[in-house]
Amino acid sequence: MQPLTNQESSSRFLCVGLITGNHVIRMGLHLILGTDPLISKIVDIPVGAHARDIVVREKPQVIIVDLDLSEADPSAVIRELRVSFAASRILVLSGLNDSKPTVDALSAGAEGVVLNVQPPAVLIAAIESLSGFASRPAGDRSVQSADCQIRDISSAGSKDLVSPESIDSLTTREREIIVLISKGLRNKGIADRLYVSDTTVRHHLTSIYSKLQVSSRQQLLIVAHKQGLDERAAG
Repeated sequence: MQPLTNQESSSRFLCVGLITGNHVIRMGLHLILGTDPLISKIVDIPVGAHARDIVVREKPQVIIVDLDLSEADPSAVIRELRVSFAASRILVLSGLNDSKPTVDALSAGAEGVVLNVQPPAVLIAAIESLSGFASRPAGDRSVQSADCQIRDISSAGSKDLVSPESIDSLTTREREIIVLISKGLRNKGIADRLYVSDTTVRHHLTSIYSKLQVSSRQQLLIVAHKQGLDERAAG
């Protein structure tokens, strides 16, 4: 790997810590975070006695905690992190059915939530937002407040069954838009991709929300994932 130039080094200044017992998730996070020009260092933090020493030494601005920890209670890990290095912001990686563990994690001191089925752009935006170095334009809604995300996770988690009639009623264009949303595109990006106006995209979204009985992009993403309507449907 080529060393960074002085100019590149000055633009890459975030240290992010990772706590997960899943090797596949760890590798995926390294690949995703490596695409962000603001992140200069990614530190794997083991669960156990050495975690505190690593956090104190590396001083990560943001620590990602996977809630699916088989070897420890995530809430206990988060409480220990708060004691070890209070300056770090903690972001939890949550599953579709993890509303209670997510609430517990927030109560323990976590400050942000990202679903493990959300596009990488959402994770990057959440890290930048928590670190205070957000590069997203004003008004970007990639990052929701933690309480909004909990509400969306809990609400969409109860929508295990969407009627076949509702799924069948989705038009080809609406299905295309759902796939593009699952890839992380915002309204303008969808409009550009489909050669339509922002207003047309909003009209389609209103129809999609009504048919699937959701009220936010995050709820839509959860339901779409459960129903196989996300980017997997595009082959």
